[in-house]
Amino acid sequence: MRTMLDHVSRPALAAAVLLLAGAAAPAAAQAEEPFPPATPQSVGLSAEALEALADEVTSYIDREMAVGAELLVIKDRRTVLHEAFGWRDREAEVPMERDTLFNIRSMTKPVTGAAAQTLIDDGILALDDRVADYLPGFDNEASGQITIEQLLTHTSGLPLTTVQSTDQYDSLQAMASATGEGGPEFEPGSKFWYSDAGTDTLGAVVEQASGMPLADYVGERLLGPLGMDDSYYSGDPDDPRLARTASLYVGQVGEWTRFWGPEAEPFYPYAWGSQSLYATPEDYARFLAMWLDEGRAGEQEVLSPEAVARMLTPATTMGSLGSDAPSPTLFPDLHVYQGQMALMLVFGEPFDGEPPPDAEPVILGYSGSDGTIAWAWPARDLMILYFTQSRGGASPIRLEAEIQRLLLEPSSGPVAELPAEYGDLVGVYTADFGPFRAEPFEILWRDGQLALDIPSQFIFPLDPVGDEERWALRGAPAELDFVRDEAGVVGGLRLHQGGNIFDGPTGGPEREPEVALQPADVEPYLGWYREDATGREIEVLLQDGRLALRIPETPEPLDLFPPDDDGIWRLRMSQVVGIEFLEEDGEVGAYVARGPGGESTFSRFAPASATDGE
Repeated sequence: MRTMLDHVSRPALAAAVLLLAGAAAPAAAQAEEPFPPATPQSVGLSAEALEALADEVTSYIDREMAVGAELLVIKDRRTVLHEAFGWRDREAEVPMERDTLFNIRSMTKPVTGAAAQTLIDDGILALDDRVADYLPGFDNEASGQITIEQLLTHTSGLPLTTVQSTDQYDSLQAMASATGEGGPEFEPGSKFWYSDAGTDTLGAVVEQASGMPLADYVGERLLGPLGMDDSYYSGDPDDPRLARTASLYVGQVGEWTRFWGPEAEPFYPYAWGSQSLYATPEDYARFLAMWLDEGRAGEQEVLSPEAVARMLTPATTMGSLGSDAPSPTLFPDLHVYQGQMALMLVFGEPFDGEPPPDAEPVILGYSGSDGTIAWAWPARDLMILYFTQSRGGASPIRLEAEIQRLLLEPSSGPVAELPAEYGDLVGVYTADFGPFRAEPFEILWRDGQLALDIPSQFIFPLDPVGDEERWALRGAPAELDFVRDEAGVVGGLRLHQGGNIFDGPTGGPEREPEVALQPADVEPYLGWYREDATGREIEVLLQDGRLALRIPETPEPLDLFPPDDDGIWRLRMSQVVGIEFLEEDGEVGAYVARGPGGESTFSRFAPASATDGE
């Protein structure tokens, strides 16, 4: 039941609750080593399977699918695997070490959600409260009815982001106020739409309701009691933990650019609700363990069991970033849902609206866009955390398939040997078409069947189609066959997708040195564009010899590959996104961006600063 206190007095109540609860002191039961080491056999796991899982991560580094990584496996609250791979900073030749700190990006969201739940537990905040009761910027016709629950479930209608640069606003309150003034993009409560802006708003509500800065409140109510002493919010350039923080890389397989390092200015100027928390894998495992223990950390209750149940009850199917398309997973027969700022995987067909009563989460967790991910299996008392700082890579989700294959459903009995008639199909081919730039496609014999390994994506098992030498990619709307010469020698593969046929010759790719673009090469494309559907403004500019997009979602411009034969420029960090500039009479008036979520048109415009004085 809600307290009858008005909103003005709630910050004072929050401070009193903290003082009485003694929340700043870590729980006595939180040992310095919360997950002591144990042998895999002692907890019923295969040492060989864990070694194979570590070998898989090693292959990601060797194949330049990630710059560095840390892998932690905890079973029955015992650490059975904890290894570091590759580089913490490649240019400075600093190797990755265990207990490195990572920018966990969106994995901050469950922490912000848990902070809000503590205020709900204390009677200071309620799910049906209007955000406008806390933030004046939401007190308008468009945003006035958005509720706390809608922020928690990503159903507020607010956009993915309102931020065009990390220093755009001088405080979280200013950021949230601008979001409220901009209003939702669709009717609040009508559907799921992943929203950083909504979670930043939730963080601002936590500040107002608690009367404390977000970082301070989270530290006292969550990080301290959980013993997450290594975790910190960005903003303090003198924080000694910066020395153990991994540098951030952006790019793709074989091409990683150092984007940020701990010697630079803090990535975020203050704590955000949607991101900005840095943590080690072990620290984040403490947070997951709190979920598994119904809100307890040792003898201390951090969240009530009711709060944990609110967070972990499936509320809505989860769409992909900036899209209504379902969020992907490689765990078979599971679908991804959001609860109240928590991600979970559930058996069965996707449902809309009210979930069925038997929709119990099989896996809990969250991921971050710089390459961090964590999974927890409540029924197995198993946690696996895989952290990288290689933004744009697919290794976190690729690892899902290996976890399933090696740990969850290991094969039993002997594996069939490679049939002689398939022997000449196995090998490396070069894909230089569509979203792939000189990428090695490898045909494997794996677990008794052929498979196609696409490094920037996944490993696709191949299912035979008819009696011909043709194969369907399991889980993808594509097929492939092989090209043979008159002597029957395999000279390449052909990928059939969407009515198109793409050729990939045998042999690994040979990358040619890239020629820097000159201003005269790209002058027609440079300038500002506005998305027709949302009004979002994007700048196209030349940066270090590459055409790039300055977009709201990232603090730095994103480079594009030079156009392919069809005139499509592709994002280097995500080649599935293509940009086509529309020209008429030699003038570029717009561009179309196409990706997995559909397409959107951006029309050229002249910003006010460009016309001043005319």
